[in-house]
Amino acid sequence: MIQSLLIGDLPKFLWWKAVPDANIELFTRLAAACNAVIVDSSQYRDAIQELIKIQALIAEGTPIVDLNWRRLAAWQELTAEAFDPPARRQALKEVDRVTLDYEKGNPAQAFMFLGWLASRLQWQPIALESEGGDYDLMRIKFLNQDQRPIEAELAAIPTHPREIAGDLIDLKLASTNLEADCCTVLCSETTGCMRMEASGGAQACRIDHVTPLQDQSAETLLSQQLQRWDRDVLYTESLAITAQILKMI
Repeated sequence: MIQSLLIGDLPKFLWWKAVPDANIELFTRLAAACNAVIVDSSQYRDAIQELIKIQALIAEGTPIVDLNWRRLAAWQELTAEAFDPPARRQALKEVDRVTLDYEKGNPAQAFMFLGWLASRLQWQPIALESEGGDYDLMRIKFLNQDQRPIEAELAAIPTHPREIAGDLIDLKLASTNLEADCCTVLCSETTGCMRMEASGGAQACRIDHVTPLQDQSAETLLSQQLQRWDRDVLYTESLAITAQILKMI
């Protein structure tokens, strides 16, 4: 009945509020008829497995977009901007330590940001260690193009429940080469650099505060997404690396 109501060449969107599943006939039939399938990974109870499923669907040609990915835009822009100056751009290759804190409850944003960073810097994930504890610590190891080891630490920080589960809190890019001018700390404007400042790790670093989107609700992001239906190559490439990381858990 829905397909009979679709109009010609007008763009068509499917907002799938459950987990996308190729085994559900309703999902596959509607997805095939639409320009984009919109999901929100902040709502998933098992974000790790669901992101792997989403990446598999994208690889098979399903045009999925994730509203939770859009919530990372300000973090991505400030990270890139920190290395715009020519001197710092050269030092970017010295980054070999990443620390990322996110609100406990949903790790989707944290892993997607790490996947984005690794895809831009051409890091290949090779190992993952889960230490658990109060912060659900995870350490991910990469190799860059020169076979230099990179290590990232993800920590889930207990916070009061918020509208969006798993928002980023702060992150740090640093190097074991203490002479390299690449240390960068980004903090949420609303929560500040909790662990970074407590450990003194923000010293001698470039520090910026990330202003979150005014409204990160699914409904607001959905209305913005309806203005575009082109394939997001950056999201696709980043999620491919994200899935490689998640499969090691």
